[in-house]
Amino acid sequence: MTVVESAQRFGAAARTRRTKQWAALAVLLAVVAVAAWVVWFSALLTVKEVRVVGAVNLSADSVRQAAAVPAGIQLARVGTDGIVERVAALPRVASVEVRRGWPNVLVVVVTERRPLAVTRDGGGWTYLDVTGARFGSLTTVPRGMATLTADNDTAMSSAIAVYAALPKPLAARVASVAARTRDDVVVTLADGTTVQWGDASQSDRKAAVLAALLKVKAVSYDVSAPDLPTTRGTGSTKP
Repeated sequence: MTVVESAQRFGAAARTRRTKQWAALAVLLAVVAVAAWVVWFSALLTVKEVRVVGAVNLSADSVRQAAAVPAGIQLARVGTDGIVERVAALPRVASVEVRRGWPNVLVVVVTERRPLAVTRDGGGWTYLDVTGARFGSLTTVPRGMATLTADNDTAMSSAIAVYAALPKPLAARVASVAARTRDDVVVTLADGTTVQWGDASQSDRKAAVLAALLKVKAVSYDVSAPDLPTTRGTGSTKP
């Protein structure tokens, strides 16, 4: 084989390889284009169901209505940030997560607020959660729930912090918490006994001191300075 023939053969082989490579690339691009069309534009992956998970007091329909997912939209094109923002605006919702369940299910996971106590709302009552968010409308105070009142938002934050820090056995005995200022929180027990709590600092310590003081009958207790607690109207020791 001459040098010329060898060069011609080598050139032909190289052109064949390039042709195959370009053909493979064209096929790959075609596959990618088809896949992109299916995902983003075809009716094959449109949202067929909006599934609501975690709603207990909220109805699933109210969550779907707030989510406002456009009819016939492809799952990949759903704007999840907008859905989160709209559903989170529902007063009872604490947090929202949106997931895509391929091929055609959009899942909205809702975490509802947990009532901590109730507070006045016009002529009725409304729930408060630990963050101070208000939700729900009540005509009466639910059995076993404490009422929280305050003269301003700062004082309310202090009242919430105090009540949220109480151990469950003590919290169960509380009828109300009132705050005139952030440093002047008063806890009233179900039997009418009052506790001057002060501010929300050292609440764990104050609760422990109060638990010991409650063994002695009194009209009121003061644990605002937990190292120097006082009582008023002290009577007999409780069994």
